[in-house]
Amino acid sequence: MKKMSTKSVSGFRNFCKAGLLALGCLLSAAPILSGQNKPVATYQNPVIPGDIPDPTVIRVGEMYYAAGTTSDFAPNYPIYESTDLVNWKQIGSIFNEQPAWTSDSFWAPELYYFNETFYVYYTAKRKGDRVSCIGVATTKDLRKGFTDHGIIVDWGKEAIDAFIFQDDDQKRYISWKAYGLNKERPIEILASELSADGLSLVGEHFSLTRFDQGWKGNGDEGQCLVKHHGYYYLLYSVGGCCDNRCDYRVMVSRSKNLKTGWEQFPEPILQGSEVWKCTGHGTLVATPDNRWFYLYHSYNATDFEYIGRQGLLDELVWDETSGWPRFKNGNTPSITAEMPFMNTAQVRDSVYSDDFSTNKNLMFWQWDLNNPKPEISIRKGLLMLSTNQDGLAFAGLSPKTGSYSFEAELAGQTSTQSGIGIYGNSKNLLAFTSSPSKLILFQLKKGNKETLAEITVPKNAVVSLKIKALHGRIYEFFYTTDQKNWLPVKIQNDYSVDGNFLPQWGVAMRTGLIIDGKEGDLGAFSSVKMSYKY
Repeated sequence: MKKMSTKSVSGFRNFCKAGLLALGCLLSAAPILSGQNKPVATYQNPVIPGDIPDPTVIRVGEMYYAAGTTSDFAPNYPIYESTDLVNWKQIGSIFNEQPAWTSDSFWAPELYYFNETFYVYYTAKRKGDRVSCIGVATTKDLRKGFTDHGIIVDWGKEAIDAFIFQDDDQKRYISWKAYGLNKERPIEILASELSADGLSLVGEHFSLTRFDQGWKGNGDEGQCLVKHHGYYYLLYSVGGCCDNRCDYRVMVSRSKNLKTGWEQFPEPILQGSEVWKCTGHGTLVATPDNRWFYLYHSYNATDFEYIGRQGLLDELVWDETSGWPRFKNGNTPSITAEMPFMNTAQVRDSVYSDDFSTNKNLMFWQWDLNNPKPEISIRKGLLMLSTNQDGLAFAGLSPKTGSYSFEAELAGQTSTQSGIGIYGNSKNLLAFTSSPSKLILFQLKKGNKETLAEITVPKNAVVSLKIKALHGRIYEFFYTTDQKNWLPVKIQNDYSVDGNFLPQWGVAMRTGLIIDGKEGDLGAFSSVKMSYKY
């Protein structure tokens, strides 16, 4: 651009000051000011708060769909949808009924869309020997659940973490983490061609990892595969994934040939920070304008395994010189990042409530698949919970943050102990229940029951119970019989309970409704409310 002389600049200023062509001066300046000051819409991680390990994401048209690990909670694999990759809504579950061949440990679902059909390749332990295998199921309508087609990968001591890739020649491949092949090859990522219908393997398997070349990391898993400018790129996770000793991180390798010649980038391209720990096991998805976003999981450094591995989003870009990918905002999870699409904004719901006037929210409630399925139904504005065995029945929600409150109004007192609780598994939980004239706060720790407090209340009083959680670990309990004044529960010389014994390996707790009684006993609840602090 030619530089203006001092005289020219002075004349131009006087011209504007005199008011002549003032509008033209304003308009000529507007694009510069706009470019400097235009606010950029941002989002905060996580984009799917709460427990969603090993997330998968696909795009079908303008809609995105995601799912994640549920371990031993059912229904298996809640499904989410989004139009902008940031605001997600649960629309159902992959399995409303557990597949016949499975026992437990529902891990790492991988969604895929082909020929107007949704596929899911998922991991579960097989009945009998409890070996982890990969199954496949299909549906035409995500809201109606999937039809299972059984096991597709049965390999060694364990086959987990499926991923589907379609090459330029339209051939499709499935990859998975395998180990137990022999002592020289303890863990590797294998792949095989898929049949045309996607329901079986074709030809010989081949390896995508090369321990014989001294690759960094251990336990390669949680992989996804994309092709970009002639290279195949494999993103995968290494290290410990699933408790507070974890060191999960994301590596990348590439090759010009899918079946051989893989080289590893020497350092992780994504790893934990002071805020988000143990990042990994994600899936890449392309936007219509060919940008790539990675949906993955990470532990919040404060709430950690008490809330679980949450769903985070970051954009992946390629270095024009080296060709290697990197994350746009650095090699640690973004705290805040630019919204993927214009004219969108992140919306967070700070309160979940239900008066049970409809059954539309029943899809959110989960239970322990290791126990007989409890009966959960809506009748005349009440949620009814009953047990199919003597003892406890639980139905819960996955909290979105570590600091929250959960309250429930009970629909009258019965001989059954009905109330609320925090559930790790059937042998590790906290429960606050009501029965005629008495409230009982108790814990199960490794199966041993201990009563922490007993409170006498007026007979036939309408009772509401509340839990306040701090960082998903410290719990305070409250009750009211007038629906106005919440009274704290004193536990020995304190008002709080440390729930450090509750998390199970790789599984976050659920908070919800509980009954303790005989087979067929019934608990009734008028309303629930969960409030979050983000």
